[in-house]
Amino acid sequence: MDLYFALMKSFILLFLFIFSFFYSCKKTDSRLDQIHQIQSNQTLTEEESLYQMARIIFSDTLKNFKLEKNSRGANDVSIEFGGNRAYTFYSESDYKEKIQFDVVRYILLYSQVTENKNIGAIRISLVKPYFVKEPDAKKEITEEFEVFRVNISMEDIKKISGWNNPKIWNDSRNINSSNMTELFNQVRLKWKIELNELSRIELK
Repeated sequence: MDLYFALMKSFILLFLFIFSFFYSCKKTDSRLDQIHQIQSNQTLTEEESLYQMARIIFSDTLKNFKLEKNSRGANDVSIEFGGNRAYTFYSESDYKEKIQFDVVRYILLYSQVTENKNIGAIRISLVKPYFVKEPDAKKEITEEFEVFRVNISMEDIKKISGWNNPKIWNDSRNINSSNMTELFNQVRLKWKIELNELSRIELK
């Protein structure tokens, strides 16, 4: 009987893995199809094209998008993103790493799809709700804060070996191969951190 349940458990886990894999691939293909349609749409302005691709990359986490021309005529893009819930299930150290992991991944994804869009620099900012104690009311309220912001030039991104690796499109939250870890660390070495309030976040 124990062997039967063990086999059934293994079968269920295998089924879930296969289902998740194909679902992820289908979702990725769908996003890439949408992006290719935007890239080939000649009726869109440059700003509209860059914005719509950001909408696909960041999905419902996108909060704000801004485009400016720099002194060289290139497009400097500023993007604010973040969830809408003030909850987390990570330890403090894992949370800080997770935030930076997500920011790197978004930078690489957006860089890949805008490679031919004359991008000068990409600024990514995390704006997220957190619980704040309100002593007078003796309760906690939820407020949004900008907690992490980085800036990196497209020129520096393209100097990184493997920056356009298609594996970045994997929806897995744990892309932890040695090659991917090295790639992510290379991005973090080249970006400029403009704001880092992650150490002030108290996790419960």
